Amino acid sequence: MLYCKNHAITMYSIITAFYIYIVYLIMSNPSLVNYLFLLLGIMICFFYQDGKLIVLSSIVSILLLGYFYTTQFSLIVESMTKFDVIYFILFIIFSAILYGYYARFTNRLWLKVFSEVKEKEEALHSAQEHFQAFFMYNNDAMVVVDLLGNVINVNPAYERIYGWKKEEILGEFLPSIPRTHIKEARQRFCRVENGERIIGFETVDMCKDGTLIHVEITISPIYDQFGKVIALSEICRDITERKATEELLRQRDKLVLAGEMAAGVAHEVRNPLTSLNGFIQLIHETDSKHRTYTTIMLSELKRINDIVGEFLLLAKPQSLHMEIGLLEKVLSDVTLLFKTEGALNNISISLEPFQEPAYIQGDTNQLKQVFINLLKNSLEAMPNGGKIVITPKTTEDGFVDIFIKDNGVGISKALLSKIQEPFFTTKEKGTGLGLVIIQNILHQHQGSFVIYDSKINEGTTVRVRLPVVNISQ
Repeated sequence: MLYCKNHAITMYSIITAFYIYIVYLIMSNPSLVNYLFLLLGIMICFFYQDGKLIVLSSIVSILLLGYFYTTQFSLIVESMTKFDVIYFILFIIFSAILYGYYARFTNRLWLKVFSEVKEKEEALHSAQEHFQAFFMYNNDAMVVVDLLGNVINVNPAYERIYGWKKEEILGEFLPSIPRTHIKEARQRFCRVENGERIIGFETVDMCKDGTLIHVEITISPIYDQFGKVIALSEICRDITERKATEELLRQRDKLVLAGEMAAGVAHEVRNPLTSLNGFIQLIHETDSKHRTYTTIMLSELKRINDIVGEFLLLAKPQSLHMEIGLLEKVLSDVTLLFKTEGALNNISISLEPFQEPAYIQGDTNQLKQVFINLLKNSLEAMPNGGKIVITPKTTEDGFVDIFIKDNGVGISKALLSKIQEPFFTTKEKGTGLGLVIIQNILHQHQGSFVIYDSKINEGTTVRVRLPVVNISQ
């Protein structure tokens, strides 16, 4: 800024000094040749490339030329000689050289400008291509919204993850934000509009089919050439699988803890429990007077013994007899086992056919225990009767999913997060270890278990996933 100001002062000072000298020269020697130097001032101004200076110089030259022409015309005519033509020729040659140099300088300047513009255009085109490739082929969902949250553009990954096509949501408020999160989302947009950048914020988004997914979002402002925020870009990374893995690791840690606790408790309790059971059994047989009390005591001791048995099952590593077999056979045996009990309680149990044979490697008895526990839970959830449907489904990544769906009482959202914790139970005579044992067995078989869906008074669906063995190899 200071340089530009000093340059302008220098420029105007030089031109002013030049005209002062020309005026002095004409007044001291009013010859026609000296008048030609008034045009030289305009030529000099062309080198400065300053429009205001050129106009000002032209006006000054015209005024001075007019003034001296009217006041000193006779002196000019009297001083003219034949030799003056040489000065005119020299002035023309000088002007030609000057304009030639100026034209060359201007051409070089234009070539330089053109080259720089071309380089910048190529750099801009390259940057646009890089951005377009990043936007179009990124595996993370990307969306550009205006300051009100209305969609301007989305990439193919957004369409794939969330299910909406670009044409469906252009100009609409970002539909992947659940209604319960809109206020919070607007607050984030306001923060970014003020120049802040939000990185790695974890939240929940909604897909077109209503499914909620865990996402990690990064929101950045988009500026115009004046540095004003005109839009927002949001990158959404689906971390649902990561969350599920973290939850699985937490559950496995709880399994280890539960196993350690079970080992200690079971060994400490079982020996005195056996003694108590023996003495009470003796009293029960010899003292009919207190048989009512001893019956209750024996019943409660049996319950304690069952709990200790589950502790030992959880704590003691089972020697697995691994063999390859059809999962359909395991499910058929378990279904048949519960058919009679289901019929007595007005509950139908159906096993849908497999689309293709699913061979698994595992301990048949242990896997039966998994499905026995799950069917038992479903039966207990339907005191007024109902229906249990077992649906197998083979996945593309080498697993088989077994969905067990009932239309029982369901599980509330508040209990869903606790239901798989060791020792947590809602049953009057439950131990809170049934699902823990299921998780433990499936972990030994490289499988998994999740409560897939549950709604109060509508029922529950659980999913067991096991790896499939390719027997053709």
